[in-house]
Amino acid sequence: MAFFKIAAFLGGAALFAWILHDSDFGAVTTILGRLGAAGVAAVLANFSIGFIADVISWLLMFRSLPPTALWLWRIWLVQMVGEALNVLTPFGSFGGEPVKAMLLKRHYGVSYTEGSASLLLIQTVNSLAQVPFLLVAVGVLISRHLLPPALERIILVASIVISGFMILVLVALHSRLLAALHARLERSRWSRFDQALRVMEDIEGRLFFFMRESPRRFAASYVLAFVTWMFGAVEMFILFRLLGHPISFTDAWLIEGIVSIARSVSFFIPAHLGFQDGAIALLGGALTGAPEVGIAIALARRARELAWSAMGLVIGGWFSLRKPRQA
Repeated sequence: MAFFKIAAFLGGAALFAWILHDSDFGAVTTILGRLGAAGVAAVLANFSIGFIADVISWLLMFRSLPPTALWLWRIWLVQMVGEALNVLTPFGSFGGEPVKAMLLKRHYGVSYTEGSASLLLIQTVNSLAQVPFLLVAVGVLISRHLLPPALERIILVASIVISGFMILVLVALHSRLLAALHARLERSRWSRFDQALRVMEDIEGRLFFFMRESPRRFAASYVLAFVTWMFGAVEMFILFRLLGHPISFTDAWLIEGIVSIARSVSFFIPAHLGFQDGAIALLGGALTGAPEVGIAIALARRARELAWSAMGLVIGGWFSLRKPRQA
């Protein structure tokens, strides 16, 4: 598995290098120079608001934590560290998500069970919120005929698969399929998997009861997760306008929606290197008629990710020096 991830990362890096090599880097640099300090501040401010919406959405997943400013601050700190590791380490979510649970346990007394369950809950809610976002983007893409028909069909199939999977997740949760499976396997020769099934059943139960017993929290979390996706489209809208090639918000939504599909497909590649950048470069060039604009937007997005991740690493260093909470 580790070898596969390293190979995928190197493949993505090679694709990113090819994208850069195949462009007029002088023109890309000129376009990026138009961003300026005020533009950088605007991009970071927009991302900060979307990030806070994501943090609030995650905070609502905890049944034992009050939605106060203090806990919002604590969850924000943990989220900063975890997301930095998700971006910078060659392990994807396997690098950041366990660290989030560990920090919650060591420094804020949140049990591993609740911390892990909340992380699975927020991942599920984020994926559910992604479905309408990407379906709108795919609909706009097909109506505009921006890409070759074969590529558009691949994107359509990918969006259907992602949406279908999330519908199956909802059906499974509503039907408590894991609980039924556990009851059957307990009476069979597969009972040796009992412990693993108990853990999965517990997670399923938490998801089920969260949706049934806390519908307002679930609805608020879902709306905030969708808003987080929308802020990605707003970032695209701002970047294109600041770099001198304004596009409509519908086109910005289109790009961010297709980028979200590329990120879902390349979930095993650290930082989605190559796939995310290729999607932005391809669609940015198709919409503006200037391939260098797409490359510049992709690089600006990467620069923002690296700057935000650097802040997360600084916070992670502070956590490492901070005395853990006593049991």
